[in-house]
Amino acid sequence: MSKKYALLTGIALLAALAFVRSGSTSEASDDGLRTYRVTIENETHGQPFSPGVAVTHRRSAHLFHVGDMASPGIETIAEDGNEAPAVAAANAAQGNTDVVDIDRPITREGTTVGSFTDEFTFEIKARPRDRLSLAVMLICTNDGFTGLDSVKLPKEGSVTYQAAGYDAGTENNTERSRDIVDACSALGPTPLAGDPNGNEDAAVDTSPHGIIHHHPGIVGGADLSPSMHGWTNPVAEITIERIGGEHEDD
Repeated sequence: MSKKYALLTGIALLAALAFVRSGSTSEASDDGLRTYRVTIENETHGQPFSPGVAVTHRRSAHLFHVGDMASPGIETIAEDGNEAPAVAAANAAQGNTDVVDIDRPITREGTTVGSFTDEFTFEIKARPRDRLSLAVMLICTNDGFTGLDSVKLPKEGSVTYQAAGYDAGTENNTERSRDIVDACSALGPTPLAGDPNGNEDAAVDTSPHGIIHHHPGIVGGADLSPSMHGWTNPVAEITIERIGGEHEDD
């Protein structure tokens, strides 16, 4: 488990993330591209979202897919809230048009922590017939995340998608504080016992890894509470609005 995100807590977490570079990390030419505004809104009262990644790509590509194994990039997002490997992999992959580093957490519905709020908006470019995928961690879980898998972009106007909670299948859902990233205490509904504690326990890794599936939710009986950290789907509302680019060949 990477410590880049797991060891950041409280004000240190917020201060560090406030200076992370934002925006697109790709170098695609603007020729023939369309521009979209994407807004992610947290619909949960107990699950802040981590930084993550958004990608526009060919229809045949997938950032993740229910029923498949999680990629290393999705694993580090879902376990640690560390988006850097997924961003690097997306930039290196063939068939991707634009990559955006979602470089800040998204707080629980109706809450503000420092300069962070319960929604985040960014712009991304795409070619005709591209799809959009994105992923962010459900912070107060072992390996939960949410996102979109290869959804259609609107030819004009906007479209809104409802995103469910997924389990990466890479860690057991122990729901113990020592296995949950410390950022849950900083951004979640309540501090967890023992934080900061580093969150290093290789024994929670599933062996072998399972497949991505719909998350069963918070069961309770350890350090997470169904009433405080639980959710009902959808966990996020994601709106994609076309705001620029020629309409030829749509």
